[in-house]
Amino acid sequence: MIETTETMTTRDGAELVATLWRPAESGRFPVLLSRTPYGRGAAGPGYHLDVPRLVAAGYAVAIQDVRGTGASQGEFRFVSGEAADGHDAVRWAATASWSDGNVGMYGDSYLAITQLLAAQERPEGLKAIAPHVSPAGLYECVYQPGGVPNLNIILTVSAMVLAVDELDRRIALGTATEEDKGRYLAAIGLPHGLDERLRELSERLPLSDQPLLADLVPFYSAWMDTPDPLDPLWRDGIVRHGDIEVPALVSTGWYDYFRDGSIEHYERLGGESRLIVGPWTHFTHERDICGRDYGDQASQEAIDWTGVHLDWFDHWLRGAPLRDGAKVKIFVMGDDAWREEDDWPVRRSRSVPYHLGFDGGLSATPGEGGTAEFVSDPGDPVPTLGGAIMTFDAFGPLDQRPLDGRGDVLRHRTAPLTERVEVSGPVELVARVSSTAASADVTAKLIDVHPDGRAELLTDGIARLTGLVPGEVREVRVQLGAISNAFLPGHRIRIDVAGSNFPRFGRNLDKGTTTLHGPSYVVLPTIP
Repeated sequence: MIETTETMTTRDGAELVATLWRPAESGRFPVLLSRTPYGRGAAGPGYHLDVPRLVAAGYAVAIQDVRGTGASQGEFRFVSGEAADGHDAVRWAATASWSDGNVGMYGDSYLAITQLLAAQERPEGLKAIAPHVSPAGLYECVYQPGGVPNLNIILTVSAMVLAVDELDRRIALGTATEEDKGRYLAAIGLPHGLDERLRELSERLPLSDQPLLADLVPFYSAWMDTPDPLDPLWRDGIVRHGDIEVPALVSTGWYDYFRDGSIEHYERLGGESRLIVGPWTHFTHERDICGRDYGDQASQEAIDWTGVHLDWFDHWLRGAPLRDGAKVKIFVMGDDAWREEDDWPVRRSRSVPYHLGFDGGLSATPGEGGTAEFVSDPGDPVPTLGGAIMTFDAFGPLDQRPLDGRGDVLRHRTAPLTERVEVSGPVELVARVSSTAASADVTAKLIDVHPDGRAELLTDGIARLTGLVPGEVREVRVQLGAISNAFLPGHRIRIDVAGSNFPRFGRNLDKGTTTLHGPSYVVLPTIP
């Protein structure tokens, strides 16, 4: 294949630079375009496709530095502005001398939302997209509904990715040195002490006060100071699904922190779009997550991830028949097997309320009323243990037993199951609570307790109540997100309720005692 550097000019005059790989023979080829802030190498962050194989299949592959990153001109604004630039990039790719006019887009995370924002502008030549692990929008990168910061994610990305990339850019421009980068890396705890240092940064108040990021990631403080989703700050990062006409191959993982955003894209796009959800995290797509082995067919390698995408793009850019006709493919954990479905949510699922007993029980049969209490103390929050987080050695389906000694967590579990119970769909806790504080957070975790006692985290969520009056009982709905898990005979279904999950979510700074009142229950979408 031939590798060249290509430059295009946007409508406002900024030059954006791409690396192009194309077949060695002369001619025009369908183009696969990806737009990244993380460096345009073929195997850089955001890519899990085999570029030489794509080129061998007859595609030109263009990977472009987005505005203000790498070699591209302008100011990097993180998602904002990517719709217009994406439109212009597609038009450039469709009209280039090496293009046959048919363009597809692919890539992960930031590279995924750039596809959706470009597609909503309906650029001529764009025929299909394949967004993997995409956030719902800019606001959803930073906050949970209700203005609770996704602190672990956005702080870690800012400190470990965006700031380092900006330093590399400045070094290339001659405005910073390798010594500057070394000092920064030492300041965030590298090569040793990174997790401890990130914990210290997450404890700083106010959240917007991060001197290490003020120059390198200047928009971080504005994000932390703007929890209102209707603020104009977020406007350019909203995906207009109704304006997207091209089909999307949407994919994500059950432990990806953008899982629900990806699934929302699929649900709102409809039409010819497809959905794949595997037992993966945002970065890990192997069969094993932190010691939990999901079997031979679990990895992207096992299902031929590049081949899946070639099938998709061959159909929409070349008119070939789709070899795989499945509308939805989900990996059912517990069974540790793939299954095809007609749609998502699964049409045959039944919403079953499991009631939280105040003796620690959990049952599909309503119990007697009662109350239970937990303390929420921002000085001693419940520590995050696994889940959809960004860390380097402890994430995903971690055993929750190390938290068993904490008295600020309410644990509710079923008796050992006598038959398989499959939960596939969005999980929601409906709780009635009161608090001694003016505001309170309610967190919830869905856990699969194995016969040997292992308490495997499946999914979690948080909701924030404000304007509380002491003694007033309010209903709160905590969205735990989507999951597919078969609870096998001998296992138990468990729900943990608390007032914090830190630093996954930003702390509520009000200290108080929260009372859980009956009836409170978790709605589990079960498959008959």
